[in-house]
Amino acid sequence: MIVGGRRHSIILGAANIMIFAFICLPLAFAEPQVFVQKSEYPVAGQTAALIRQSLDRNTPVRPGGKPFDAYTKWDIDWQLTWTFDADGTCRMTAVITAVRIWQTFPLLENADDLPPQLADRWEGYLRALIEHEKGHVALGVDAARNIERQLSQMGDRPSCDQLESEANALAREVIARYARLEAQYDADTKYGERDGARFP
Repeated sequence: MIVGGRRHSIILGAANIMIFAFICLPLAFAEPQVFVQKSEYPVAGQTAALIRQSLDRNTPVRPGGKPFDAYTKWDIDWQLTWTFDADGTCRMTAVITAVRIWQTFPLLENADDLPPQLADRWEGYLRALIEHEKGHVALGVDAARNIERQLSQMGDRPSCDQLESEANALAREVIARYARLEAQYDADTKYGERDGARFP
């Protein structure tokens, strides 16, 4: 019996999100490793209208040229390990997933100087914005779990080349499905606006 393996990655784009992919364990499931990196861009203004103008002017998030207030990109990479016997029969022994997440949010530099009512309005908006982006993160992590689960349950194949090829195709199907879920999530929430992620 010989052990082999290979690592793969995929990049997709969906709405104001970019999706990538990683993979993990066969019979005993492990949670994907998750790494998060956050960045902020500065905004300022003494009125709601001026803050809105600052958001639109300063945001680095412009898919298709349209400004968005926040951004989540997740990168899933999968690593496959298999064994094969003398007759060439190949089976999966491990599928390892990791998810790297990048997020961008606005930082209101003069938040401490705002009138209380406007400050509360901003805080409520920011909380809703963060919650909306958490939904995108959850979809990315769930995609990795799904890939791990489905690839781990693959049976024997006549060759490891076939096993690898079918595993990658299955992973791509999962990613494509979650890309559609990303788009539907944004459509259903109107990019978070229906949940309060709208300013002013």
